[in-house]
Amino acid sequence: MSQFGRRIGTRSEGEAAREVVLAALGNLPPDGQLRISLNGLEVLSGSFADESIGKSYQALVSGLHEGRTMVVETPSLELTEGLADKLTQRRLAMLCLHDGQWVVLGQLAEPHQETLQLIVDRGSTTAKALADTLAIPANACHQRLKRLVELRLVLQERTGGTAPKTQYLFHSIL
Repeated sequence: MSQFGRRIGTRSEGEAAREVVLAALGNLPPDGQLRISLNGLEVLSGSFADESIGKSYQALVSGLHEGRTMVVETPSLELTEGLADKLTQRRLAMLCLHDGQWVVLGQLAEPHQETLQLIVDRGSTTAKALADTLAIPANACHQRLKRLVELRLVLQERTGGTAPKTQYLFHSIL
């Protein structure tokens, strides 16, 4: 984002940046990941963040470029406050990397965060293994996983079988 300046703030600047972000997503391989760096920024307003990152992420979650993912990298979590607010308003959640750790920006219920944590820790796992670890019914685990997949916070890979016994592996995007 630093290509747009050190103190970026207007919605119209964000519109121009969104075109760059969407083009970058389009240029990725089918399983690619776009990492948006906030390095070099002093200020990132909520308006710019929403227009450039929030709307791009919403398009991705809505089905644009299936299989691709997007995360934010930041030197300071303060830079992401406006983006987090806008993602919450959009009922979205996105992963953010800061100092070698990850946090969720936006809206994600605690049970979903707990499930996401396990997937990130393991790298990949099955719904059955998660349900067993979490000591929850399989259908509750499937609902959590469905939401995490919809938000592109985890990836789902079909490993075999057919409905109703289709088997999937869930992968961390980090």
